Amino acid sequence: MASGHQACALFTGTCSGHGRGNGVTWQPGPGGGFVSPCPHASLAPTISHRRVPFVNSFATWPPHPQRPRNPQSGGNDPFNRTVIVNDLVPIIDQDDLITHPTRTRFTTISIGFKCLTVRSTPAWHCTTGVGGNGREPSVGHNRRLFATCKTVFIEGKRAGRFADPFGNNTVPFDCLSVVSGSSPNVFIGS
Repeated sequence: MASGHQACALFTGTCSGHGRGNGVTWQPGPGGGFVSPCPHASLAPTISHRRVPFVNSFATWPPHPQRPRNPQSGGNDPFNRTVIVNDLVPIIDQDDLITHPTRTRFTTISIGFKCLTVRSTPAWHCTTGVGGNGREPSVGHNRRLFATCKTVFIEGKRAGRFADPFGNNTVPFDCLSVVSGSSPNVFIGS
């Protein structure tokens, strides 16, 4: 969480990214025991899924562009704002950004009578989210700015700042990235 004066968040650059892993044998492993039945498909519904904070230890979501989500796909329209900072649009509270893709792959294994199957399973299939069957969609998880500033408002909403989170620890907004792209010379108080 950002504290004190921080740079104004802008639709520029990338987020911080998050994750500490680069793939793992998911099942058997942190996802549970062997997958059943054998053989199993890479996207088998029996492969377990867990929330982003848990999967964060085994996968990586690299820094991704801080671009607004298309208003036609459910995002608000930041380009009608009257406030511009350094010739760029500021990010304010509740702004939706493009999804954060999950590119890591996990290994899943099933065993049975005369059967041993090893598959490469995309980490998004092992991550709880708002997609089908309660899993993260293949395009990645949602990012929404949750502004921490309490004193500066832009068009009636709290201003976003450097290090503000793009998630609020709920399944719809489980992203652990923070604002990284920000103004070099406009700072916002607490």
